[in-house]
Amino acid sequence: MQPKISVCLSFDFDAISIWVGPRGSRSPNLISRGEFGARVGAGRMLRLLSDEGIPSTWFVPGHTIDTFPEVCREIVDAGHEVGYHGYCHEAPSSRRPFDEERDILLRSIECIERVSGRRPVGHRLPGGNLGERWTRLLLEHGVRYDSSMAPHDFAPTWHRLGDVPRADGPFEFGREVDLVILPFDWNMDDAPYFSYEPGSGRPGLRSPAEVFEIWRDEFDYLHGRIGEGVYVLTMHPQTTGKGSRMLMLERLIAHIRRHDGVAFRTMEDVAEEFRATHPLPT
Repeated sequence: MQPKISVCLSFDFDAISIWVGPRGSRSPNLISRGEFGARVGAGRMLRLLSDEGIPSTWFVPGHTIDTFPEVCREIVDAGHEVGYHGYCHEAPSSRRPFDEERDILLRSIECIERVSGRRPVGHRLPGGNLGERWTRLLLEHGVRYDSSMAPHDFAPTWHRLGDVPRADGPFEFGREVDLVILPFDWNMDDAPYFSYEPGSGRPGLRSPAEVFEIWRDEFDYLHGRIGEGVYVLTMHPQTTGKGSRMLMLERLIAHIRRHDGVAFRTMEDVAEEFRATHPLPT
């Protein structure tokens, strides 16, 4: 019997790409954060997942695969899913020529296929919006689910094309297409709580105990008030890979395990189950 609640631990393994890509930084201080995530944080995460027997999903930029191939092979060898996250953490942009957009996607897919032996079926935007042009590229190249937004906080949904935003009348909803959406929301992401960037206006450096309460209460609401669905956490090895935050994650896993009808699963497994039980409307 399938569990009523699926818990997906997901990791955006940005490493150095986030700093040299969208931030455009050459600061050794910032780059060292990404290096820590690859050389230290990722290993801590993998050991915890192994100790707990938990499958997970890692969204890995091609730049990370090219820079730290051994660590990425460890992820694959441990049986974890690898999904798309850009080449150097590029957000899709309507200002970028179409051929350049497609080349970024194909280059990133090639990196994942090289390290994992298969093309990615999962996708998380490194930033920006899931626009129609990018959605069509994902569909064209075999991507089956996305985790970049949350029309529902605890349930998969189908993505749409053809929405018409209006201010002078009701919003017009488009047609559902063959791309499953698994929830992503900033309150379930470690970066807003923990990632401090001088001059960015982002406070960061929140107490792990406070974040534990937020993430625990989100799970408790799903388990106690809804009773079924999917719980998706997004973490970064360079962020949650710090000692006090690792201890917080251990406490959260222990709390979740005390509840019945719950299983830790990859996001691919959850998306495919949704496809099997919720056929795309024709």
